[in-house]
Amino acid sequence: MSKNYYYLVAGLPDLILDEGKLSLSFEDFVAEIEDQIAEPDMKLLQCIRLPFDNKNLITVLEKKDREFDPRGNFSEEEMNNALRDQENFPQYMQAFVEAWKEKRILFQGLVPEDQINRLFYDSMASHGNQFIRDWFTFDRDLRNLIAGLNNRKSLSHFDALKTERESPLSKILVGGNDVAETILRSNAPDFGISSVVPWAEKLFSISNLDIAEFEKGVDNLRWDMLNELTTFSYFQIETILAFCIKLTLVERWKSLDSKTGGEILEKFVEELKSGFSVPAEF
Repeated sequence: MSKNYYYLVAGLPDLILDEGKLSLSFEDFVAEIEDQIAEPDMKLLQCIRLPFDNKNLITVLEKKDREFDPRGNFSEEEMNNALRDQENFPQYMQAFVEAWKEKRILFQGLVPEDQINRLFYDSMASHGNQFIRDWFTFDRDLRNLIAGLNNRKSLSHFDALKTERESPLSKILVGGNDVAETILRSNAPDFGISSVVPWAEKLFSISNLDIAEFEKGVDNLRWDMLNELTTFSYFQIETILAFCIKLTLVERWKSLDSKTGGEILEKFVEELKSGFSVPAEF
């Protein structure tokens, strides 16, 4: 039976806000609640941090000149130690590191970051928790649809990937599921998926906006999906997972654009203030 986190969820406004402003970063918030989350649920929280670990792993392996992201499960020291003892990594990471050391290409045409992402999404697609499965399936399909739309606009970074034998799109799509295959092969305006992907029409409707408004619309789509996936989770761990993902969206926009960041923060604050209260019978 799922554990209910009545007081943790109801206390989120006081924990995360100070006079309407964020008082904790994503990583600080996770550190704050770790001792209040049951161990099986902590493993779910770790899942939503894995995309940061994926990026950090590539940073370390390729010695990229970019900052190590503290939002992952592994510190930089822990990741370097795990590269020596790979059993500390999730299985999909172990498979990637083994192939990397053997100079084997797991998926032809994909850059290393997309190769590990494909392994990651495949792993999450068979996860035992429905929220994790549904969220990362949505995230993968959204990413692939955006890639398909950009490819049709003949953007320069796609042209740079062209070869005589391969479509540049095949070097961008992550995952070998039905949606990815349809995007790759379809010439239909909607890739032939509007009837099977309910949110696709919303994405198509914003696809001609300028880049900033499009990205804002995409994150609103993500936000709406998180609300949909947690409609009946109430005070369960899924509500906290969705909250954490929303917090990363707020932080992203605060760093990119103060106006949009302010709007998304305002939506976040309103949800926090109006959405949660401890049941009277508890």
